[in-house]
Amino acid sequence: MRLNHNISSLSIYNGYKKNLINNKSAIERLSTGIKINSAKDNPNKIGQSEQMRIQIKSLQAVQRNLQDGVSMLQTADGALQEVNNTLARIKELSVSAANGTKSESEKEIIQNEIEEMKKNIDDLANNTEFNGVKLLCDERVPNNKYPMYKNIVVGAMQGEQSRIPSFNIRTEILKDEKGNTLKDIDIRTQKGVNSALEVIDESIETVSNIRSRYGAMQNRLETTAENIGSNEQAFERAVSNLIDSDIALEMAELARTQILNDSSLALISQSNNLPKDALRILERVR
Repeated sequence: MRLNHNISSLSIYNGYKKNLINNKSAIERLSTGIKINSAKDNPNKIGQSEQMRIQIKSLQAVQRNLQDGVSMLQTADGALQEVNNTLARIKELSVSAANGTKSESEKEIIQNEIEEMKKNIDDLANNTEFNGVKLLCDERVPNNKYPMYKNIVVGAMQGEQSRIPSFNIRTEILKDEKGNTLKDIDIRTQKGVNSALEVIDESIETVSNIRSRYGAMQNRLETTAENIGSNEQAFERAVSNLIDSDIALEMAELARTQILNDSSLALISQSNNLPKDALRILERVR
């Protein structure tokens, strides 16, 4: 009979060490709320989760771009609405000037007010900007039928961009089909009134068309942002399923390993007494 090694005690101790590791892991998963705390926990899932996290960050960047685009269009639309209101007032004054009962001095007063209105339109065009970018006075645009374009990223993949048209609504650019500009309208003569009304109507139509295009673009960007947001949520749920701890499961695992550890310690204590018991039995045999 050999008494050099307590095999049962060693076996119980090995199980105890394994349970200690499992107990520590359960505590870590409960404290962090994450079931994959290092690559060794699950190399395959950690790779999948990191790829998804990168995709989520890309989608979040796209969301910010889209929100900036929407904010830019809203800023431009607010200014364009004010321009439309100003043009409506200029038309009202021009129609008033067409009344044959107006004296020369009254027409002069009306013209002076129109000049102030034109300055207001130019101020709106020159000073409406977003993040330092002027929105309504693109000097590259001599004719608003042929706008320039700004690109905005609308997707996480390369090349997923949308083009936002850039216009110029200064009074020297707003004009009628004959080339008469809003800047040069003068209602102090009947001919001037007739020409002014044509220019004003064309200007109102131009500004309204720009607002319509910007409104449609804003709707598209908002729809795209909603879709991107849905995709982002889907990826976040997938990441959560991959790495988030199941609290109920981890609590059960913690309780299980603690019970096993307590049992192992009790068994080790009993197992360590086996050699002594064996010796006592042998002594009695002698």
